[in-house]
Amino acid sequence: MNYRTVGSIAAILVLSACACATQKPTQSRLNQIWDAVDNRMAQQIDIWFDDGDFPKAINGLTFQASYAPHDYEVATNLGWMFENVEDWSGALSAYRTYEKNNPQDKDAVLPEAQLYFGRKEYAKIPALLEPTLKLHPHPNIYRILAHTYEHQNNWKEALRIWKQYVAIAPSDGQAKVNLAKAERKVKAQKQ
Repeated sequence: MNYRTVGSIAAILVLSACACATQKPTQSRLNQIWDAVDNRMAQQIDIWFDDGDFPKAINGLTFQASYAPHDYEVATNLGWMFENVEDWSGALSAYRTYEKNNPQDKDAVLPEAQLYFGRKEYAKIPALLEPTLKLHPHPNIYRILAHTYEHQNNWKEALRIWKQYVAIAPSDGQAKVNLAKAERKVKAQKQ
């Protein structure tokens, strides 16, 4: 972080502390202070990103993730920034940290699966996504898993996933096209 950013954050915290020194701060006031800090951090991260200073943007997002470990957007932005600089282990660490801190989030594994899918590491995806299906996850979990099975030429499993997904999203036209394709592939394999 540059001195101006640190100074801005420090000034907000000092002014807030002074204002609260004469009275015990309410939770509402503390939330307002943290919202101001978070908004300023987000602005600065955007500036660094727009300037192409990805290392500083990553540092800012790392700081945000430290005080907002349950924020999906911060975690995925951090992982995405690591991916931008081809730091795959950093991206994986960001995604797994979010998963660890948010076991109640049924879609927490989606960013990790997207990383593997984009890197064509298909063998890692089924074990990651299959357990989430019983939780009625985000549609992209079904899509990534079905496409993973397609890339592995495992059309029987792809068909199973497309059927599950179309059952819960019958208006998804592309899923119906993919389901029909999987049906044709399974039929062709039987012949």
